Amino acid sequence: MNKKSKSGTFFMSLGLVLLVFAIGLAAYNLWSEQNAGRKSEEIVRLLSDETAETSDDDEVVHYMGHEPYVENTYEEDAPMYMLFPEMEMPIKTIDGRDYIGVLYIDELGLELPVLSELTYPGLRSSPCRYKGSAYDGNLIIAAHNYKTHFGNIKNLTPGSVIRLIDTDNNEFIYVVQTMETLPGTAIEEMEAGDWDLSLFTCNYGGTARITVRCSLEMN
Repeated sequence: MNKKSKSGTFFMSLGLVLLVFAIGLAAYNLWSEQNAGRKSEEIVRLLSDETAETSDDDEVVHYMGHEPYVENTYEEDAPMYMLFPEMEMPIKTIDGRDYIGVLYIDELGLELPVLSELTYPGLRSSPCRYKGSAYDGNLIIAAHNYKTHFGNIKNLTPGSVIRLIDTDNNEFIYVVQTMETLPGTAIEEMEAGDWDLSLFTCNYGGTARITVRCSLEMN
């Protein structure tokens, strides 16, 4: 076999290896996305069940950094976060992970649990709180760009409605105001602005963050 034939065989073999690798990677990414979607559905169901039980008993499981409130004795059943806006958002613990509520984006057909803290393992199953609180009006939530998570938030437009129901069954309704594309390292820019809610995810190259800025309509 001459050198030209050997070279052609080598590059053909290399091409086949790369093709198999690309197919395998695509299959793994698809599996990860579908698995994340199934996991989110399961957690939402469990959170909804536990929230319903809590509402029936008029109890809250616990508030991070605060003593538990066993019952609401305030006039007209005012939500406690309105009386104590600096309080931590209550959490529910499922399978060893803490959740602050469920995010609903009806326009995209999404119902997603929100983890209390951002971790890379956590992002593989659910959106995570990046910073802030719904009570203080500065909540930032991050998620992977899976289509079952935040992969399609780029399709939202001003006027789109997003809802958050916390683990104490308080509902917050937000309206999309604007979209931003920020550099992946723009931490200060992500936290800047007087936005009640921000959602963001990375683009496929990981070089930018697709960001949705929202204002609170009612709670």
